[in-house]
Amino acid sequence: MRINPRTSPRLSVYGIVFQSIDIFMHPPFILLIRQNLLYIIENRQMKKGESSMSELTKQRRSKRALKKVTETAEALRKMIDRTRPLEEQLDRIRALLDEQLGHDEYFVLVDESGYGVVHTNRLREGRVFADPVGLAAARTNEPLLQVYERDTGEVLIDASCPFWTEPGGKRFNLRMGRLMHRPYLQWVLASVAIAPAAVGLAASIAGAPPVLAALCAALAGLGLGAAWHRAIAAELRHWYSVARTVSSGQLQTEVKTTGKRNEFHQIAYEINKMILGIRTIIHELGKAAKTVHDVSVEQQMEMRRLSESFDEIAAAVETFREGAKQQTTAVEQAGDVIGQMVERVQLMRAAVERVVRQAGDAWSSAAEGIRLIEETKTNMDAMQRGIGEMTALIDKAANEAARVHEMIAAIRTIAKQTNLLALNASIEAARAGEAGRGFSIVAQEVRKLAEDTNAFAAEIFASLDAMTNALKEAVHAMQGSGRHVEKTKDSLWKTGETFTSFQGMFAQLNDLLQQNESYVNDITADGEQLGGLMEDVRTVAADFSNMVQETAAGLEQQTLALHQLAREADTLAAAARDLENMIARFHS
Repeated sequence: MRINPRTSPRLSVYGIVFQSIDIFMHPPFILLIRQNLLYIIENRQMKKGESSMSELTKQRRSKRALKKVTETAEALRKMIDRTRPLEEQLDRIRALLDEQLGHDEYFVLVDESGYGVVHTNRLREGRVFADPVGLAAARTNEPLLQVYERDTGEVLIDASCPFWTEPGGKRFNLRMGRLMHRPYLQWVLASVAIAPAAVGLAASIAGAPPVLAALCAALAGLGLGAAWHRAIAAELRHWYSVARTVSSGQLQTEVKTTGKRNEFHQIAYEINKMILGIRTIIHELGKAAKTVHDVSVEQQMEMRRLSESFDEIAAAVETFREGAKQQTTAVEQAGDVIGQMVERVQLMRAAVERVVRQAGDAWSSAAEGIRLIEETKTNMDAMQRGIGEMTALIDKAANEAARVHEMIAAIRTIAKQTNLLALNASIEAARAGEAGRGFSIVAQEVRKLAEDTNAFAAEIFASLDAMTNALKEAVHAMQGSGRHVEKTKDSLWKTGETFTSFQGMFAQLNDLLQQNESYVNDITADGEQLGGLMEDVRTVAADFSNMVQETAAGLEQQTLALHQLAREADTLAAAARDLENMIARFHS
């Protein structure tokens, strides 16, 4: 079996030495011996490597790594605030882990599922480490050392320990990775320094002249230097080729560094980690660019719809602003009308109060009228009784006058008879002559007396007739007065009933007026309150009108800003397309 030392995954310093010899010595048997020796050395190194992998955890550096991760976890526990969630303290945790990292590979804070909450390599933060080593480190309840073969080809010592348990039971562990390098540059420098001297010494021992021994030593040094240069240059050309491939957009390539655990080839691992990081970034950036593109397209469409909507809203707000102005004017007019109404209500209140007083006076007057009517009715009753009595007296006087009339008539009859007797006596005295002269004189005097009595009786009779007629007229007048008194009494009864009705009506009117007065007082109070409310409404309407104007102005600015945002959305969509086009240049 032939092994190519240039492509062998376990190339050692011996292979590099034989490469240097191969530059100057090409005989077939030397090449065959070199290849067989490389095969033997490689097998020994592979077996030794397999056994040494399990011995890595027992080395002093591994134990120091476990001690360091334990001390760092303790420092974190002292630093964090247990009353606050861990998510609120991640910045402080990152700062402390970055400070404590030193020359080690990583610190990572994981939960029980292997999710990396905090990672000193920000490209790997947020990943789930679901490999067996990662899960064992995330779930351990005690400090743990493990050999960790990463996906980059590196071999590390992974030291982990419990860190913190939240009140809800969620656990967090702290992991630390430490690279375990093999010597490489030391062997290079040692071989370049020692090998030429050894070749010169061997040549001298073989009896070669000093010049030849020096020449052999020089050739050995040149050959070994050329071999190292060739090996290092090959690695550099390989790294350069990988870098050129990555720069051309081909992210599938990696530096082939399997099994080369030394400080020189750690550069290759770092290149691989950069490629993996770039690959992850490009992948995430691609997803983000697609999301940004989709969002920008939707945002672009939405901005257009919003622009149209805002234009419509702006027009509506402008109409609303005009309506608010009209509403403010209407409210002011309504306030003026309500003020006038309150003034009129107050005037009506004063008028109602006057009417209430007048109604009270009218009720009192009605009561006084009823009293006077009752008193008049009493007086009329007395008058009616007086008229009756007077009528009776007049009737009696009329009867007496009739009797006197009869007596006067008798007197007149007697006077007439006396006159006849005196006439007869005068005639007889005349017949008697001188002797009857005295008797004649007496007869004449008697006749004169009879005539005077008859005349006086006639006068009395005429007076009695006049008095009788007057008494009859008085009786008729008294009877008419009685009838008038009766009618007046009826009228007074009706007037009294009317006044009683008026009194009841005035009482009801007084009650109604008092109720109206109460209503007017309530209306006045409500009107004053309404006036205050209308003043508040006027103030609110004015403020609302100002707010609408400010809103309209602000909406106008927002509309301008929205149009600007729509233009920026177009710019963002174009930038997202450019970003997608740029990402499409890479093939991961």
